[in-house]
Amino acid sequence: MKLKFGKYKGQQFENTPKSYQDWLLNQNWFKALKEKSPLHRQLNGWDGHSRRGEAIYDSIFDQEKKQGDILDKMNGMYEEGGRYYGI
Repeated sequence: MKLKFGKYKGQQFENTPKSYQDWLLNQNWFKALKEKSPLHRQLNGWDGHSRRGEAIYDSIFDQEKKQGDILDKMNGMYEEGGRYYGI
């Protein structure tokens, strides 16, 4: 991980002195990033009204749309000016 702050900014964490690594790891504000759960799991229990749930739903839709576009291009179909060519 590349450090974005402090005395060793711009350096890889692994390349900093051991004493600095120990000090940093003991700081409450410095914690390893947690992996976010997949978007569909973040929607669990969404009632259709919260902004956060709506944003997650929109993100899922955008990801599916991008994946569909990639598959269309791979299959020789692509959208140009609102029309599909190569079908």
